[in-house]
Order: sequence, then C-alpha cells, then structure tokens
Amino acid sequence: MQTITAGLAGTVLCVSSAFALHSGFVGADDECIFTKEFIQDYETAQKSVDTLKSAEPLLALLPKYRNPEEQAELEVSIGLVYNQRTGVVDPAKAVANFSRALEFNLPERTYIEICMWRGGSYEQLKKNPEALRDYIRGLLACSYRDLAGGWPEVLASTVPIYMNSEDPGNPQRVKDYQRYRHAIDLKRFLLMQRYFLIEAVKRVQADGAIADKALDKAVKELTPDSSRYEIISGLMKSENKRPWP
Repeated sequence: MQTITAGLAGTVLCVSSAFALHSGFVGADDECIFTKEFIQDYETAQKSVDTLKSAEPLLALLPKYRNPEEQAELEVSIGLVYNQRTGVVDPAKAVANFSRALEFNLPERTYIEICMWRGGSYEQLKKNPEALRDYIRGLLACSYRDLAGGWPEVLASTVPIYMNSEDPGNPQRVKDYQRYRHAIDLKRFLLMQRYFLIEAVKRVQADGAIADKALDKAVKELTPDSSRYEIISGLMKSENKRPWP
C-alpha cells in the first residue's frame, strides 16, 4: 500500500484536461458536479476562444446549459475571457459577465476572486470608485476569517494514511486530512488575496485621488457591521507585508 503524507487522497478535481473550471462548485468529497458533456463542450469552446479571438464559443453554451451552476460557471469564465485573454479583452463586457456571475450563490473563494477581477476591469474603465468598492468587498470577506499567525506550513498527517487500504478507519483519516488541507489552502488563498486587495485599494486611492474619508464612507455603505470599520481602516494604515515566502 502507498502511504499518503501530504497529498489529498481520493480528491477528484473539477477540471478538464487543459482548462480549469472557475466557479468553484464541487459536490460531496470534492467530486466534480459538472457532466462530461458540459466539460467537453466547455473545453472545446475555450480552445476556440483562442483560435477565433472571440468569446462567442462560450457565449453559445449559455442557451444550452441552463442549470444554475452551469450558468454561473459560464458567466465567470466569459468574464475572465474579457478580463484576461489576449486579443479578447473588453473590460466593459467583463464587468457585465462578472456582475451576472455574482447573482449566483458562489463559493466564498470565487466571490473574492471576482471582486478582484471585476475591480481590475473597473480600473481599466477608469471607474475608480466602482473599483474601490469591489476591492473593499473582497477585503470585507477576508476580514471575517482568522488570518493570524502568518503563512501556514503544510504538515504531514500524524497518522498513517494509505491508498487502497482495507483498514476501515482509513477513509475517515483521509477525509480528516483533506479537511486540514482545505483549511490550510484557504488560509493561504485569503492571505494572498488580502495582500493584493490592500495594494489595489491603495493604487485606486492614489490614481483616483480618493481621500481616506471617501474610503471610510464606502466601507460603511457596503456593510452595517461597525466592527469592520476599524479593521479595514487598520489594514490600510498598517504595513502590507507580502505574506508568502
């Protein structure tokens, strides 16, 4: 039997052979919720985007795949095409697709990423107040997580974990370790995003000549939770150290 010490045993990633899906939707035990037909059509469309320098191949899938998760996946992916893909970048269209994606109940990680991506598109459009609000939305989401202690190290399991083991306790040990790894990966992600979001807020403030009072006003408009006001203000006033090694 092969021992698993640092990997995620049994995880089925929701990716195709060349293009990762972006919505972050997964089922129990992290299995992919999307059908093989959807993934095949999605991958074919993504390849055609690069060939045609157009988002039309992905847009054409919207009428075919109507489940909320499929619609959300397509809206996020189309937004990223308009946000990042060479020869197809169109920040106004990226904003529109990201906005439609945010109408769905997305996983927290995806929500924070879209706040960053849509904020960047707003910046390209010289809409600094709108960009600022998206970056603050991302920071607010990060602020509810305990990110103390800095960059976490990934540790090996303290108990043996095996692949294809007949030990009845092994599946639960695998799940326990997976939960640990998910927690570590999420904390790393949030630390990185918080760093980039703070940098983005500072950049937009400088470029748009946005005063601190306007920043404070935007925070208060975005959340009624007064406990966040001092937290966001403190983040902006503190040294923004790169969190990862």
